[in-house]
Amino acid sequence: MKQEYNDETFLARWIANDLSSDELNKFKDSEDYHQYKKINDASQLLKAPHYNKETVLNKIKEEKSTKKKSKKVFKLSPSWMYSAAASIILLLTVFYINKNNTSNFSSAYGEQIIIKLPDNSTAYLSPGASLEFDKKNWSEKRDLFLTGEAYFEVERGKSFTVNSKQGKVVVLGTKFTVNTSNNFFEVQCFEGKVKATSKNNSQAILTKGKAFRVYDNKNENWEFSKEKPSWLKGESNFNNAPLHKVILTLEKRYNLKFNTNKIDVNRRFTGAFTNNDVNIALKTVFAPMKISFKLAENSSVVLTSDE
Repeated sequence: MKQEYNDETFLARWIANDLSSDELNKFKDSEDYHQYKKINDASQLLKAPHYNKETVLNKIKEEKSTKKKSKKVFKLSPSWMYSAAASIILLLTVFYINKNNTSNFSSAYGEQIIIKLPDNSTAYLSPGASLEFDKKNWSEKRDLFLTGEAYFEVERGKSFTVNSKQGKVVVLGTKFTVNTSNNFFEVQCFEGKVKATSKNNSQAILTKGKAFRVYDNKNENWEFSKEKPSWLKGESNFNNAPLHKVILTLEKRYNLKFNTNKIDVNRRFTGAFTNNDVNIALKTVFAPMKISFKLAENSSVVLTSDE
């Protein structure tokens, strides 16, 4: 990848339509253009409030000036993510640039990040997720370790494996999500074919529109019609999911802390909530289940059953 096009200032000018005609034409003729355009097109699906362009560009300059200090984990500010996500998502793309053999990336509660892998595959981390891989041997072994939830768009090539404590997924070239937490392992296939294996050796071969879940050592299968994960479009969607998993997603999306002592967290929830308004999200989830909530100023939420 040419350094010229991997430069944040160049990308910022491109997104702001400030490139000269000559610069734009050369960029369109480059191999990098289609990759950046693909990410930029996807970012238009993200919703964000109005932001001040000058403030954002100053933030970019500050980040660039401090970028010389090498770090294994790249964290993006939630406030910056929400204020600029819709128009400068490329600048939030985390590129494969650190010099150690192992690359580690993580997303904080309340933010999503995009990771460009060495083979041009792409990983989208949902809030509170982490991803690790060995960049030195990537060309021979495309192995990653995931904690949390991520969506992958995989370039064709050698076997691509996503490992987690709850199971693993093996693919060649496809689009899929992996969602893991304690005693929970879920895979959805959006394109191609994937092989999912849980830690108790339950297996499923999934094609487009197929999903597989292992929860408390019980297997579940279902079908869906969406083309991409709903959380890329500002909404979190669930199909007969355990309530505690929905609550965990709310915690990560809005940086909340729940008190669930007075409710049954093993109940199932089917539906969706917005990722852009915490009060609407809480009402959407808990009102149909007859659960009252009280949101305090310290972002703690107390849940009480109305039944």
